[in-house]
Amino acid sequence: MSNLMRCKACGFVTDQGNIKDVCPACGVPAKMFEPYTHPVSLKRRKILDLHTHPVLVHFPQAFALTLFLLSCCAFFVPQTLLAMLDPTIKVLSVLLPFFVIPAIATGILDGKLRFRKVTTPLLKKKILLSLIFFITAVVLAALALSEEFLMSPTHIIFTFLTLVISLCGALLGLIGGTLLDAKFPG
Repeated sequence: MSNLMRCKACGFVTDQGNIKDVCPACGVPAKMFEPYTHPVSLKRRKILDLHTHPVLVHFPQAFALTLFLLSCCAFFVPQTLLAMLDPTIKVLSVLLPFFVIPAIATGILDGKLRFRKVTTPLLKKKILLSLIFFITAVVLAALALSEEFLMSPTHIIFTFLTLVISLCGALLGLIGGTLLDAKFPG
């Protein structure tokens, strides 16, 4: 059984054996640590401490923002560069929905572990935004696979949807950040 300690200054929690002269998080002297009993069971904590959901959501968010930037660039690059941008945008667009699925699945698992249900007000918002994100990702993939989409009016729609999906990703991150330290005890 580990002896958990919590920094009084910043709230950082670590095993007693990991404390040297200063808090690894904020740098205050080690004397600022106090004994801490974690409110979450060890079994749930082991899964939550893997941080699978926060890690997996970075992939679709990065893809979405990259697609937005590449799509915007496509309006201004010479015709010769479009030939290089087109396959890149198509590949990222087709892969995006496949990266969203595990992010949503781990988000539901994370919510269930933290709050024992996924029907809390903020989790409902996250689920709705995730569904919008996923549906938009599927539409982006379909648009990207249409022939010569960078040379057509479809490109404007595609760019707008990449902006929408990037904003969804940002909102999901903001809501998720507020929930990161919230957990039901037990």
